[in-house]
Amino acid sequence: MRLADVLASERQGQARPSAGRFCVLVSSSDRGRDIFEIVFRNAETIWRDCDWPRFAGFTSRYPDLYGFKALSAKRPSNWQGELDDQLESLPPEIEYVLLTFEDALFLSPVDGAKLNEIADRMVRENISYLSLLPVKRNVPGLVIEFFRKRLSERPFRPLSYSEPYYSSVAETIWSRSHLQSVLRQPGSIWDFEHTVTKERHYATWEKVLDQDQIVTRGKWDHQARRQLARQGLSLAGTKRGFRSYGSYLRDLRERIVFQAIGFLSFRIRRRLNRISHRLSE
Repeated sequence: MRLADVLASERQGQARPSAGRFCVLVSSSDRGRDIFEIVFRNAETIWRDCDWPRFAGFTSRYPDLYGFKALSAKRPSNWQGELDDQLESLPPEIEYVLLTFEDALFLSPVDGAKLNEIADRMVRENISYLSLLPVKRNVPGLVIEFFRKRLSERPFRPLSYSEPYYSSVAETIWSRSHLQSVLRQPGSIWDFEHTVTKERHYATWEKVLDQDQIVTRGKWDHQARRQLARQGLSLAGTKRGFRSYGSYLRDLRERIVFQAIGFLSFRIRRRLNRISHRLSE
């Protein structure tokens, strides 16, 4: 590349409103560190086109690994408490985090230019939360979403306050301060995901990251070994077990029920105030 092109590229990078303000944060713990060491072994390849600094949070102090700077919690706690500590440890210039987890197997390299485009728009429009996954719907709902997207002029889809998983933890970009304010509310991780805030949350119309969660309730999914092998990774030496055949039958049953009624049951329970709560921010 010519020097003029390099300088032009640098000037363009400096002009980005999001430059230096976003990072990648893998939320983990001492219990999940073995998963991180297996799943993120190819991170240098996966993240090569993304210039955001990368961090991984654990309970205790560990050396940096795979291009991730290791963060630690102040003390052992629940997921919310440890993640809050890790957020406090980030450099002060970091205002937004792309949050993911140690069991998120990336199946193809991340599109850094796409992430920068999204980040710039979040800064310009003062968006504090963006899911990088489109809203989950059954088949009839997907038809509605297709036309909603065609008719919308918005770059992102605003989430209704009645949307299930209004504060999802998977594949999301959060304003650091907004994430901490939600983390500091009482409740479990289940309560966290169903927390509704006065801050409007958004989702992308299309999937941005090519990843798959390959651990469920602390056990490897049945296809984990094959999925890892496709990425040049291995489960050699793991002491974790695999999910049972019965768990897959339960998953299949849940998918069938979801296609039949979608989130109807959830929405009814939320209407009756049996799920989630609203924060006054």
